[in-house]
Parts: sequence; C-alpha cells; structure tokens
Amino acid sequence: MNTPPLDAAAVQALVAEVIRRIGATQPALQRAPASASLPAAQPVSATIPGFTIIERVVTLAHLERVPTGVSRVMIHASAVITPSARDRAKETGIVFVRGSGATPTATAGRPFMIAQAACHSDASGRAAAISRAIPHAQHLPSSGLADVITALAVHASKDAARGVLLTGRPAVAVILANRSASLRAVTARDAASLAAAATDAAANLLVVDPAAFPAAALERLCAEFNRTPSPIVPAELAAAPAGCGCKTHTH
Repeated sequence: MNTPPLDAAAVQALVAEVIRRIGATQPALQRAPASASLPAAQPVSATIPGFTIIERVVTLAHLERVPTGVSRVMIHASAVITPSARDRAKETGIVFVRGSGATPTATAGRPFMIAQAACHSDASGRAAAISRAIPHAQHLPSSGLADVITALAVHASKDAARGVLLTGRPAVAVILANRSASLRAVTARDAASLAAAATDAAANLLVVDPAAFPAAALERLCAEFNRTPSPIVPAELAAAPAGCGCKTHTH
C-alpha cells in the first residue's frame, strides 16, 4: 500500500508534535532554564572568612552584629572582652583572633550615658548642658547611687558605653563603680587631673562632683572624653582581679 507523500505543512506539523512530545517526557529539571539547574547560592556570610572589631572593648553588642556563619573574629591584641561577649562567643562557636591590625575607633556606635545621683543640689541643668555638648548622649533616670552605677555597668558591658556620673559623693561612687568588671571609673577635682586619670586608667566613666567644676569646663571635658578613641587598657587592669588568698575572713 503506497503512502501518500507529505507536503511541507504536514512535515512541519509532524516535527512540531515530535518536539512537543519529547519535551513533555523530559524531567522537569532538564526542561528548566540553565540558571535554575545551578546549585543554590550560598549565603553571603558563609563566604566571609572573618570579622574585625576595632574597638578596644569587645562587648555583646559587637558580637550581635557578626554575620551568621562567621566563626573567626579579629580583635586588637590588647582588646578587653566583656563577660557577656565571652559567653556569646562560647554559645555561637566564635573564636577571637588577636592581632595588631585592628586600630581603635572613636565615637561611632558608642553610646554616652549621663547619670546623676546623691547630688547636694539639683544637677539637672548641668546634665542638660552636657547633653547639648554631646547630642547623641542618653540620660539615665535619677535614682539611688547603687542603682545608677548598676545601670551604667550594664550599658558598659553590652554597648561599650562611656559616661559621666554627677554626684556629691564621688569617692564612694568610684569605689562602687570599680567593683563592676565592666567599669573603670576615675574622679578628680579639676579637669586636667581628671583627663589625665581617664587616659592613664583607660576609664569609661568619669565621676564628677558638679560643684567642683565650672560649667563650661565640665562640658568641654565630657565632649573631649566622648571623642577620644578607646586607649589601651593597662595590663594591670586587663587581668581578672585575684583574691588575697586568705582564709581567715571574707571579702
């Protein structure tokens, strides 16, 4: 039986049908565009070999900004790591790598706290003047001396905050503050001595009796203290405090 010849239109229709059926029988992966068959892109953070923190005090707030997947964090050779930051690093598997490449920074992202407690007279006006000199400064609610120092310690530990405490009892305040691992407090009765003490101790808290300082001098001192990059913490202060070792009394 002779098959009638196919005309051009029939041939084209036949070829189109064959191509359609072949396409219908291919796996969905083979029909997908070439770009869809490529492996899924890895998160950007997985390709980041490390993360650098240039502050001299490494806090929990710094580690919260480390991208997911990063396990190595470069810090300055003399950087101090707060207890909360150490705990977070342990929980997330972060390893600190000390080196000399990281350099100190000034005020970027670092809060400045203004607090007052146990003042002999109303210090609200002095606090407001400091706030005008440091526009991003934050005020802590006025309360008891111990409560205010506890709040300052929390901000120093979590946010690497600096601050000034206005009080009529500066000696007591300094002792209380320096019981906290996150605070290094200094006090003096004139601006030059206080600035020198802050540099020597790498202080993060100025304790000031506002009655002993002229208004303009105190504002300039706080503004300069806020702008100054974090200095290297003295080796004597970087080490954890050790007990006296005695067994005859408690501390």
